[in-house]
Amino acid sequence: MTVQLNIKLYGTLDKWVPGYNPETGCAVHLAAQSTVADLIDHLGIPPRSVGLVSVNGRAAKKTDVLPKSGMVKVFHPIFGG
Repeated sequence: MTVQLNIKLYGTLDKWVPGYNPETGCAVHLAAQSTVADLIDHLGIPPRSVGLVSVNGRAAKKTDVLPKSGMVKVFHPIFGG
């Protein structure tokens, strides 16, 4: 069984994913029982570059197991001064 997710990246995270289209996002297929951390690794985004991840509209921890399908939004950390 695999996990099929739609991914949307925000901020400057798209620079890590070649060919990423910010208007449509991208589709990702992972093994069942993959975690948020596995997804970030699969996308090639350095973990320190990720601020918040939401899965189907809810904040997710890096250890959370991903659902079989859904929408994942990945946001870069918020900076300010």
